[in-house]
Amino acid sequence: MIKKVVVLISILFLFFLSCSGDSDSLSSNNSNSVWEQKSQMLTNWADNFIIPNYQNLSDRLDQLQLSINSFVINPNQSTLDEVRGEWLESYKLWQHVEMFNIGPAEQTFYHLKMNVFPTSVANIESVILSEDFSNLNNAPFYSAQGFPALDYLLYGIAENDNLILSLYGTNQKYSNYLVEVIERMVSSTDYVLTEWPNYRSGFISSVENTATSSANKMTNDFIYYYEKGFRANKFGIPVGVFSGGNVFPEKVEAYYNKNVSQILALEALDAIKLFFNGNGSYSLSQYIDNFATDNMENLTNDINSQFDLSRNSIEGLDSNFVNQLNSNSLQMGITYDIIQAGTVLLKTDMLSVLQIATDYVDADGD
Repeated sequence: MIKKVVVLISILFLFFLSCSGDSDSLSSNNSNSVWEQKSQMLTNWADNFIIPNYQNLSDRLDQLQLSINSFVINPNQSTLDEVRGEWLESYKLWQHVEMFNIGPAEQTFYHLKMNVFPTSVANIESVILSEDFSNLNNAPFYSAQGFPALDYLLYGIAENDNLILSLYGTNQKYSNYLVEVIERMVSSTDYVLTEWPNYRSGFISSVENTATSSANKMTNDFIYYYEKGFRANKFGIPVGVFSGGNVFPEKVEAYYNKNVSQILALEALDAIKLFFNGNGSYSLSQYIDNFATDNMENLTNDINSQFDLSRNSIEGLDSNFVNQLNSNSLQMGITYDIIQAGTVLLKTDMLSVLQIATDYVDADGD
């Protein structure tokens, strides 16, 4: 009888050991699958999004620089219009780059030198007066350069185009500053672009589920951009979400131009949706579909639907966000709320599926 019990226990032990081994094997296989798909995703991001978008921006900034050089030599309405057109096209391409604050860009504070708005007119004018461009290397002067500074220099330095042309024609200091700003934008962009091929191999091989791995950092950067760069900066701050309802028209993107803030916002949303869906290659949406549990199986569709609702709401706003805020800020607030619903889907639901922790602190109080 004792021998039978011992035999039975031995059989049960071997059975459970066998099950445990199968489980470990399955877990190992699943981990390999996760790592493989993360590597595919990172490769797609590097080769089809990050590097090409930086290249597109670099090429366009070169064109902008050429137009600025022509303008300062011969400031007239035609050359001014040419610079303005190149500025807008470059600014639109910037919307496809801003979310990639990782690697060389993060190390050099690149994004802070390219698109901090509202721009600091006081700092711009102080540097123009002193011609001490070394101040632009200091953090307090990041808001005196980049696209917002060009917005002021091309549209805001005088009341109309005739006065703007007169100022550039009679005061060389303004021309010098305009040239300095674009030179810094070109050199900063070229540095990031040049460094990326060296950074690429380490980027795509970093597939671990850690706070410093590429997949986790880039996913967090994407969500941070959606939440802060897109939702808060373009809508929430100007409409007063974080300041007790006080409206700040002067804090919209491209304030001095006054006619392209909607264009830039829509371009940014296009970039967000394209990155999420992968442009036909492996990205976040495919990853979610492969690993979502039953209660999250519609998450990809829910996120894309929220993107579409956001687009419809933005399209319903005045093309001039300054006018929108002054005439009907409530509609801008509604748009913010619709975008905010996307934040919940990305930051809570998507990160849950991806099993990635948030690596930044939300200090908005929203």
